[in-house]
Amino acid sequence: MTSKDALPVGYPFASDPEGASSQLDGESLPLVAPNNGASASIKSHAAPRATQRRLRAVEARLSDRDLAVLASVERFRFLTAEHIEALHFNDHASAESGGRTCRRVLVRLRRERVLGVLTRRVGGVRAGSQGLVYFVDTAGQRLQQQGGSSRRGRRFPEPSARFLDHTLAIAYVAVGIKAAAGALGAEVVQVAPEKEARRPFIDRLGGTQVLRPDLYVELAARPGDEDVKAFFVEIDLGHESLPTVLRKCQQYEAYYQTGIEQRDFGGFPRVVWVMGAYRPDIAERRRQTLQASLTRGVRLTPELYRVTAAEEVAAQLVQEVRHG
Repeated sequence: MTSKDALPVGYPFASDPEGASSQLDGESLPLVAPNNGASASIKSHAAPRATQRRLRAVEARLSDRDLAVLASVERFRFLTAEHIEALHFNDHASAESGGRTCRRVLVRLRRERVLGVLTRRVGGVRAGSQGLVYFVDTAGQRLQQQGGSSRRGRRFPEPSARFLDHTLAIAYVAVGIKAAAGALGAEVVQVAPEKEARRPFIDRLGGTQVLRPDLYVELAARPGDEDVKAFFVEIDLGHESLPTVLRKCQQYEAYYQTGIEQRDFGGFPRVVWVMGAYRPDIAERRRQTLQASLTRGVRLTPELYRVTAAEEVAAQLVQEVRHG
């Protein structure tokens, strides 16, 4: 199986310079940005308000899969229709059948205001419905709050292009890992996005830090295996400087020195840097530069890190677990 086969979700990882992402903290960056074309397509006057009575009626109509779709969008903040189809509609008799069912479900969830879509599409207008980007809309937010979600509701998110690119790139990698594991008979024990993967700790100077990986991943070679390998995944789309990336590595080193992960889980996860850029030659040069810096870096532990491309990371991680 090629790495292309392992990554069925066609999110364009090589962003252009104007719409590029960076290592962003979802808490520090406001979701409401200047007008850049990524505005919500469903306005407050376009659908019934989510009264308590209507909310109960909507909830009664939701299936377990509807709720799973809602939970996935809430976890990742934004997902494309293609992400949702790969995560929740991959068990149909054919891909066409799964796609049709997914489209019908998403239309219904939009009508109920469980999910909303941005006017910006991944891949532009030609991408059709597969390029629509979904967020949790008003009714979905209320349902999640009733279910115990601690996320604060945002009525109509309007993310910057940078933040959206980075968020969708994280989903791209997560979905690719699931697809690669399924194809090779491995098990995805856990895939946790940043808000679930963060690690608070006290550094050796007594300062409080919070490590925020883009993803935390646990994989087993076969379903039910007790031997599990773990990875922290960091995604850079080509617009962070090398010193900024190395500072994030230093934070990993500080956390590594605490011994918390080793004590609690028996080892420290491999830190995987997924490096992209708007041109393949620039992306490759950035990967080589980072790898060289990690190898010769003072106060760095080179064996903790791997540097790879988005198109290769899913198959590489699963192969490492299968043959490790």
